[in-house]
Amino acid sequence: MPTIFDVIYITALILGSPYLLVKCITSKRHRSGLLQRLGWITIKQEKKSCIWIHCASVGEILTVKTLVKHFEKEFNNLSIVISTNTNTGLTVAKMHFAEKNIFYFPLDLSWIIYKVLDVIQPKCLLLIELEIWPNLLIAAARRRIPVALLNARISEKSLKWYRFLGKISKKFLTSLTIQENMYCARSKIDAVHLMNLGISEPQVTVTGNMKFDNIITAISENKKKQLLDLFEIDTRDKVIICGSTHEGEEAIILKIFKEMSARFTTLRLILAPRHIERVDTIATLTESTGLRFIRKTSLDKGKKIGEHKYGTVILIDTVGELLTLYSIADCVFIGKSLVPQGGQNIMEPAGLAKPIIAGPHTFNFHEEVRLLKEADAIKIVQNESELSNEMMYLLEHPNEAREMGRRAQSVIIKQKGATDRNLKLLRKILLKER
Repeated sequence: MPTIFDVIYITALILGSPYLLVKCITSKRHRSGLLQRLGWITIKQEKKSCIWIHCASVGEILTVKTLVKHFEKEFNNLSIVISTNTNTGLTVAKMHFAEKNIFYFPLDLSWIIYKVLDVIQPKCLLLIELEIWPNLLIAAARRRIPVALLNARISEKSLKWYRFLGKISKKFLTSLTIQENMYCARSKIDAVHLMNLGISEPQVTVTGNMKFDNIITAISENKKKQLLDLFEIDTRDKVIICGSTHEGEEAIILKIFKEMSARFTTLRLILAPRHIERVDTIATLTESTGLRFIRKTSLDKGKKIGEHKYGTVILIDTVGELLTLYSIADCVFIGKSLVPQGGQNIMEPAGLAKPIIAGPHTFNFHEEVRLLKEADAIKIVQNESELSNEMMYLLEHPNEAREMGRRAQSVIIKQKGATDRNLKLLRKILLKER
């Protein structure tokens, strides 16, 4: 039976159809996985019971790495399927879970959701962070499929939105609050917000952030040497890495790099946009500023930067390598934070003891930023001028930069253990399925 959310979704699709049609025609990213999003899921059928893990994108995929390893070791009677919303999420999932059934998350229309559930037939549904999809939860409740929201985070804004949805749909509210469901919150604030949705206190447990458990705190010297050789980086070079940048940030970064190069004659810039399909645009932008560029894929194929390495921007046009790249940085800027988009993963460079700079817009990583700020392990800048000043300061004071990085790494180490705490709670669900 259609739900009120179907009406809302269909109305939105109709109103947005001209825009969506143009995007599908002009952007491969928007066309990818269209059939899967419409419910045409094909998975390798197994006789084992199934766990469906849904992750929004790359960050959530990486979050569940350790958890999946525990499942494989302890619950080898259960198969695992993994879904994600994004192209990059799918690419990274295939890198880390090559033997698993991986697919794009279907549109949250009731008939599509039921079609997918018929194919997968999960005995348990694990949603990571804030993947609360009304029709999916309603369908799971109807089929008595227990749902666990892991690494649960919910902001004040999201809380108001979900409370509104609960008011317009009792079915949605009931699907959230049924006793079979479990909520593992990242913080006390998140736990309170979940209970404000009507979820009972016994169902909500503060277990911490699983992302910390997957954060690597060391990269092999051999791997770092390979990167240094590939990028032709000498011991005297100063390396700035700007990771997961978004539109509007690259122009600022390139301007700062050009200005700083006059002061630091051995300065190097490695620029890694969040979406690699933007690399062509960034390449054109780089040339317009009078700088050279080279793509990492060109270096991988044997091309050399040569005598013009200073003043040449290295553009990362590959997926899944940013963590390793951070290991050779003297200073790291985290993208999506100078523009009001909420920031990107700041924990990876922190784990590698790198000094981190971010813009003012880090609301997607509120708790992580709070922890780093309390440890004096991150610099938050408001604009281009402050970003330039902080970069110069860290490069001019390497000892202070290293101490800042060590404080960041210490924060990571102290926060580990959430995966084990979540697994302890999940056993109550999973052991019933044996």
